[in-house]
Amino acid sequence: MPISAMKKVELLQLLKHKIAQLDNPSRVQVKLPLHTRFAPHLFSENNQSFSFYYRELQQTLTQLENAPETDPSLYSFFAEKLLSQYAALSEALNQKTRPKYISHPLNKEKHHIHQLPPRERLEKYYEALQALNEKLMSLQDKLQKGQEEQQRKLLRQKIQVTHQRKAKCLAAIELLEEYLVFKNTQEQQS
Repeated sequence: MPISAMKKVELLQLLKHKIAQLDNPSRVQVKLPLHTRFAPHLFSENNQSFSFYYRELQQTLTQLENAPETDPSLYSFFAEKLLSQYAALSEALNQKTRPKYISHPLNKEKHHIHQLPPRERLEKYYEALQALNEKLMSLQDKLQKGQEEQQRKLLRQKIQVTHQRKAKCLAAIELLEEYLVFKNTQEQQS
């Protein structure tokens, strides 16, 4: 079925599937706090456990499910909030599983992406995807040039992490594009 014909039920199924992917026991320490400060409009508290944020994400999903299709602004509000929560929590989990590096000025800008309107956020996601593709090419070139084994191992790890980041970026782009198509369909029907 084409994306443009996506109905509320299909969008909700897709969102549930994406949210369920966050709840991976091998990756997530459910009871350990995530030392992350989220925007106040996304989650009610900071420095809580994954399970706390996951429950709030589920609550937003329930609110979205219960929002009447006859009220597109309410429906859009919950859908945008859910997408922002998903992206922010996903990013926090990625930071938790990566080694901590010295923060650089771009980190501030990264957190503001989730507060942008969906179309602008999508542009930023595409910019990030392009940067990840360029980084992958650069890392693969370095690997081909033949380094000593220690460096090759480190390069392979960096390539693997970059592939994971690229996959998450692609998933976020797909989810946001499908949401925008759904939102446009709702607005046209109103």
